[in-house]
Amino acid sequence: MELLELLALALAPIAFIFTYVYLKDRYEREPLKYLLITFVFGGLTAVPVIMVGQWLQEVTGTSATSSPADLLIYSFIVVAMTEEGMKYLVLRWYNYPHREFDEPYDGIMYGVAVSLGFAAIENILYVLNGGMGTGLIRMFTAVPAHASFGAMMGFFVGRAKFGSRRPMLDRLKGLLVAIIFHGLYDYFLFLGNTSLTVISFVALMVGVYLARRAMRLHVEDSPHRFGPPPGDMTPQP
Repeated sequence: MELLELLALALAPIAFIFTYVYLKDRYEREPLKYLLITFVFGGLTAVPVIMVGQWLQEVTGTSATSSPADLLIYSFIVVAMTEEGMKYLVLRWYNYPHREFDEPYDGIMYGVAVSLGFAAIENILYVLNGGMGTGLIRMFTAVPAHASFGAMMGFFVGRAKFGSRRPMLDRLKGLLVAIIFHGLYDYFLFLGNTSLTVISFVALMVGVYLARRAMRLHVEDSPHRFGPPPGDMTPQP
């Protein structure tokens, strides 16, 4: 019974955030089938993330207990770039060319779905290992952090597909923003300095604020809001 309770605790914030972002799409919500596939792909990225992360640790000689200088490499390259890079590959090569990706908000929805898929696997492992206390802490920290990173990345990917003059640049902006926020969040946590940990939570709160703002902007930009898409909302390659 305790195992089921821990699993429920680990997955509850995933379900809540997913539902919240899904219901914010007012005009044409994505088919749950494709969102579920994206979620599963996000979970599957945990395997290459572990493999690439271990390889990068060996190459860079860094870890979560490295010196502050080396910890920058570990946080931004080994962890943030690897995790966000794998999520980006799903978003770019599965979701972006899909026919159901037909409005800017879809970038956010799919970005959150793939991020929550990864977060679900990560959260289950942490909660089963750390127990109820770990689950409660991560419910308000790591899980919304992953979702906000995915939403910010998805904002730029959605903008890249509809109306952008430089779609590749916008897509890479989304990846870079996600890496920066993820790296900042992890770096000040890994430092283990209680006074500096507050910076991680500032990064989290700013990320959540920007993610919600991005959602609002793309809802307002929906081509389905007033009928057929305007001429500058054509998909980009």
